[in-house]
Amino acid sequence: MKKKSIQTFISTDFLADNLSKSNFKVIDLRDAEKFKRGHIQGSVHLDNNIFAQQDEDGLNILPDREILINSLQKNGINNNDTIVFVDDVFNLNCSLAAWTLHYFGNKNVKLLDGAYAKWEIEKKPLTTGKTKLSKGNIKLKEEEESILVTKDEILISINSEDFLFVDNRSEYALVLDQQGGNIPGAIHFWYLDIFEECPDYFVLKEDSMILDELIAKGIKKDKTAVVYCESAPQSALIYLIMRELGYPDVRLYLAGYEEWRLIYPFLG
Repeated sequence: MKKKSIQTFISTDFLADNLSKSNFKVIDLRDAEKFKRGHIQGSVHLDNNIFAQQDEDGLNILPDREILINSLQKNGINNNDTIVFVDDVFNLNCSLAAWTLHYFGNKNVKLLDGAYAKWEIEKKPLTTGKTKLSKGNIKLKEEEESILVTKDEILISINSEDFLFVDNRSEYALVLDQQGGNIPGAIHFWYLDIFEECPDYFVLKEDSMILDELIAKGIKKDKTAVVYCESAPQSALIYLIMRELGYPDVRLYLAGYEEWRLIYPFLG
């Protein structure tokens, strides 16, 4: 198989080879009970909710910067560390966490291709013990506001030829949604279309295959691409992939279709 060049995703073999390095920090975002039953040796557990908060309407908003910094420091994360996020199967919690760190200027973030499921099936090192780490010194940088888009910005640009909107939900979700269906003019690209399905886990397709599928859908590189799903995790994954495939301007609608559904009745 052709070697993959998407650097955000690392293989289980690569992580196993680098696990003993002090600047490789594995953060497990699975359910806390699953973490207790077994986790990658040397990893620490964090609640994925620290990477995205919800407002009074239950919509995703950016997390509190200081709470995020304190949580990462408490778990031994330093400025020069490579952070490897781990999740169950599709890396959705990891994708939103990675996007959040991108927003705060830290792009030295990796996701495990095949996720925890592949690591476990390959019988790579697992433990139930606690990882003891000294307090870290990570200092997040200034916000990269250009990778975030808001409802008001979408309303302003919705008829612009310079923008395209990419809906990453499943076709089933689109059919079920009777209040607007999607953002007008949006192109549908299901997030699972970037993966190859193995018996018990999913791994990324070759770069060229993903790019060909995006272009075949009409998702070209000369537009500002706004990606969205129900509440951001699926589109955060597509954001990461599109940026690595050379799309120069990709923005995440963090509040997602959960917010758009609320305003749709008032647009007509």
